[in-house]
Amino acid sequence: MARLIASRKQGDEKKEANAERSVASVVSPKIFLAALLAVFILGFGFGFVSMLASPQSQQQQLQQPSPTVCPKTECLAASPVPSFASLPEQTLSSTLRVLAVRSDTGAGAVGNVTVEIRPGKGRVLVNTNPFVETDTQQSADTAAHYAAAFTKKSIADRDVIYSFDSPGQLVGGPSAGAAMTIATIAALEGKTPKRDVAMTGTIDSDGKIGFIGGVIEKADAAAADGVKLFLVPKGQEILQYYREQDEQQKQGRFTIVRRYYIPVQLDVNNYTTGEYGMTTRGVATIAEAAKAFFP
Repeated sequence: MARLIASRKQGDEKKEANAERSVASVVSPKIFLAALLAVFILGFGFGFVSMLASPQSQQQQLQQPSPTVCPKTECLAASPVPSFASLPEQTLSSTLRVLAVRSDTGAGAVGNVTVEIRPGKGRVLVNTNPFVETDTQQSADTAAHYAAAFTKKSIADRDVIYSFDSPGQLVGGPSAGAAMTIATIAALEGKTPKRDVAMTGTIDSDGKIGFIGGVIEKADAAAADGVKLFLVPKGQEILQYYREQDEQQKQGRFTIVRRYYIPVQLDVNNYTTGEYGMTTRGVATIAEAAKAFFP
C-alpha cells in the first residue's frame, strides 16, 4: 500500500511538471509577439514625431546663409578694377631711335619710330609704309597696352598709331618692341626720352624684355649715331660666338685644310667701351629701362 501511494505521488508530480512545461511553451510565443508589437509601435511613433519635426529643421536649413556662388564673368565684373586716368583731347606724340640689322648688307642701321595717340576707337595701328612685317605689328599692340598699364592711362577711346622711319624698305622682327613701349610711355606721360640712350629688345605682355639678334651690329650703329648708353636684354651683355680656325696639313702634293669653330665669349660692355666709349647695360624689364630714359 505504501508503494502504491508513493507511485501515485510521483505520477502526480510528473503531470504537474509537464503542465508547467506546456504552459511555458504556450506563454513564450505570446511574450515574443507582444515584445515585437511593442517595438513596432515605438518605431512608428518615433518616425511620426520625426516627420512632424522635419519641416522645422528643413526651414531652419533654408534660413541658414549659403555661400555666394556666381558665374565667372559676373565675379570678374564684381572684382575691383584699377582706375585709369583719362587723357587730354589733343594728340600726344613721341619719337625714339630704333636699331636694326639691314637684310641686304647685314650691317647695323638706325631708324626712328614715332607714336601718335589721338582720339579714336581704341585701335592700335601701324603705318605700313615702309612695309611692316606681322611680328612687328604684334609688338606694337603689346607695346601700346603695356605702356597704358604702366602709366595707368586709359587708351580705350584713343587710337595709337606707330610710324617707322627706316633706312631699308622692310621693317621686320620684334626687336623694336621695347623701344616702341618706351616711346609710348613718353607720349602718354608727356616726357622727352634722353637722346643719348638707345635700346634693343622684344617686349612681353608682362613688361619683360626678351632676347634679340645682331647685338654687335646694333651696338656699332648706335655708337656711330652718338649713343652713350646702349641697353640690351639682361643676359646678352655677354655673347658667345664661334670663331673660325683653319688647320693646314700637307700630304704629298696636296694640302688638306681642316676648319674648326672655337667658342669665344665677348663682353659687350668691354667691347663698346673700348671701341667707342659707349656703355652697354643689361635690363630685364621696361621699368628698368624707363629709369635710364627718364632719370
